[in-house]
Amino acid sequence: MAFLLTFTTTSSVHATGYLEARLRRLSPIEMDEVLWLARCVYSESDKNNEQRLVAWVVRNRKESGFRGSSYREVVLEDHQFTAFNAPSPRRAYILSLNQNSASAEWRSALSVALDVYQADPKERPFPITVRHFYSPVSMSGAIQPDWAKKTRPLDSRALGVDPNRFLFYDGIDETMDPAPRSVTGRIEKMKHDSRVSVEDLRRRFANRMSGRVKRPSEPHMRTHASDW
Repeated sequence: MAFLLTFTTTSSVHATGYLEARLRRLSPIEMDEVLWLARCVYSESDKNNEQRLVAWVVRNRKESGFRGSSYREVVLEDHQFTAFNAPSPRRAYILSLNQNSASAEWRSALSVALDVYQADPKERPFPITVRHFYSPVSMSGAIQPDWAKKTRPLDSRALGVDPNRFLFYDGIDETMDPAPRSVTGRIEKMKHDSRVSVEDLRRRFANRMSGRVKRPSEPHMRTHASDW
């Protein structure tokens, strides 16, 4: 028993050291991308085989430009990955995880994410058009997403996962899974804000030319925490 414990501990130390060495070789941009991928797979499952497939779905989305051109954009896209949909203590915790976080479960997810991030495209377990999945056991009332009703899932058992836990889908595009309205609304708001900003600048310029610019107010001294 003592020998087994020593062997296990030594193996864990070597695995941790190997992961840290690989992470140190990443550029800051690469590190950021790997962290977002890891946060996503960590939020979806605690099983490495499931995490790996989820990571490939996220990579497929990123590489095909579906709902984002970076891992950060893909993960934070509205109504795509449940853990990131709305503010919550769990969301805050997951967003706090980084390359220095020591949780064993997190380090395992980080290792999976790095493997998939650096993997040769030929290692892809399914086509790049596999960009959707959902977990039947986590769906309230066992309700399918609308897009899942329009086609058949891949054979989960052939992928090495329980179909009650994860189903993966090929060929779902924007016509079958339109972007959430909130995304369109956000774009329109950005356009509106831009127009308001331009109009505001025009007014300021007109005032400046007319000599009617108000004097700046006295600076406000922040004396209470609520002022910050």
